[in-house]
Amino acid sequence: MAAGKGAGKPSLLQNERIRFIVCFLGVFVCYFYYGILQETITRGQYGEGEKKEKFVYATTLVFIQCIINAGFARILIQFFEGSRPDHTKSWLYGVCSLSYLGAMVSSNSALQYVNYPTQVLGKSCKPIPVMILGVFVLRKKYPLAKYLCVLLIVSGVALFLYKPNKSVTSTESAFGFGEILLLLSLTMDGLTGVAQDHMRNLFQTSANHMMLNINMWSTLVLGLGVLWTGEVWDFLSFTDRHPSIFWNILLFGITSALGQVCLTWV
Repeated sequence: MAAGKGAGKPSLLQNERIRFIVCFLGVFVCYFYYGILQETITRGQYGEGEKKEKFVYATTLVFIQCIINAGFARILIQFFEGSRPDHTKSWLYGVCSLSYLGAMVSSNSALQYVNYPTQVLGKSCKPIPVMILGVFVLRKKYPLAKYLCVLLIVSGVALFLYKPNKSVTSTESAFGFGEILLLLSLTMDGLTGVAQDHMRNLFQTSANHMMLNINMWSTLVLGLGVLWTGEVWDFLSFTDRHPSIFWNILLFGITSALGQVCLTWV
């Protein structure tokens, strides 16, 4: 009898409450450090005196991020899903990867023009394009509570961005290139969300397979892109001049991947 009771007892991570707490802490810690690293990499000054320069290789940064994400997803599938088949059409992953890439590259590029808090506030509006495109493209219907939650998010962002005592000068626009990049990133996020919903509805695509294949397609596209433009060689030259940035980039990719893993386990 005792053995039977022990066999029926769920493991620690099978307990929904404990798993939620672990995933919540994982997401918070990973993306908190991810944000610090992202701003450090993209807004930092490298070198001394007149030789100071900034990191401007957003495409290569996302390329490395996608490689690490795909590696983590492959490990998860190997250990937790085994031989579970994935029937999702390959071209859907390819299409989804384009919007996924657009969102990440424009988001990272925006940090060259706006500070990190502004970027975070802008990206917190992500549910808006996802819901709008979900309604108009997939004909989805959301509960009233979800609309109210999104309204609260928008109101909070508006209050944070509102600066009543700051006048806009002729040399400083209220809405600049950084904000345009954030809008583009949000639009791409919305398209990615719609594509992922479509795949889940039609093919029951698992989160790990989605993470693996979208990042593999993204790696292919970006790999060709950075080779075609020659950015990868400029990036390697930059890291040779400033080798300390390499570890920040590696940790940036690892925290991004671990954050995604925690999100898929919620």
